[in-house]
Amino acid sequence: MGKMILVIGEPGSGKSTAIETLDPSSTVIVKPNNKALPFRGGAVKYSAELNNVVIAKEFKELEGVLTGINNSTSGKIKTIVVEDLTHYFSHRVMKDAKTSGFQKWTDMALDCFNSLIKFESNLRDDLSVIVIGHTDRATDALGNTIISLQTPGKLLENNIKIPSYFTYMLHTDVIEVNNKMEYRFLTNFDGTKVAKTPKDCFPKYIQNDYALVLETIDKYQKGE
Repeated sequence: MGKMILVIGEPGSGKSTAIETLDPSSTVIVKPNNKALPFRGGAVKYSAELNNVVIAKEFKELEGVLTGINNSTSGKIKTIVVEDLTHYFSHRVMKDAKTSGFQKWTDMALDCFNSLIKFESNLRDDLSVIVIGHTDRATDALGNTIISLQTPGKLLENNIKIPSYFTYMLHTDVIEVNNKMEYRFLTNFDGTKVAKTPKDCFPKYIQNDYALVLETIDKYQKGE
């Protein structure tokens, strides 16, 4: 069964570092810019020359890349990392900065939905998509601070509610242990940070390791 996983967190909190444990021969990273990967040997393991890094600056381009990999008859690629969703939004906002009116927000929401969210319904059984995004703070009806996915515009935030389309949503968490920073993922909502995974799939915190995440989900889906 194919799966889509949303991973959110502040910059530098371990979202991209977790790519390190994936197999470069069966992974493709799709991103809107040339930002370097934050782990040793990242430029050697992943590059356009190796055909496992694709630059797609627009949602329409992202849709084309995802669809092409999903429909590939070779089935070589097992994991796609979209890094990162927030930059796709930022690029679109800057591109439309001089365009007035509400229609631009509707168009952005529609493009995001068509290129990414609805993709899950056609996802190949052996393909996993990890979507990385940044976080933003908001306040709920009771005045509590909630940290969730950063999105531009109320249409995406209030109507589409991107996190609701993901069964698996991980939230980065960084703590200091014995004078060393430990990077991990929160797997379920802790009252402030939004995260969610199915019952008994993960402990509350796990190592920021995408290979481990995918392996655990596979076992869970098989009932192991």
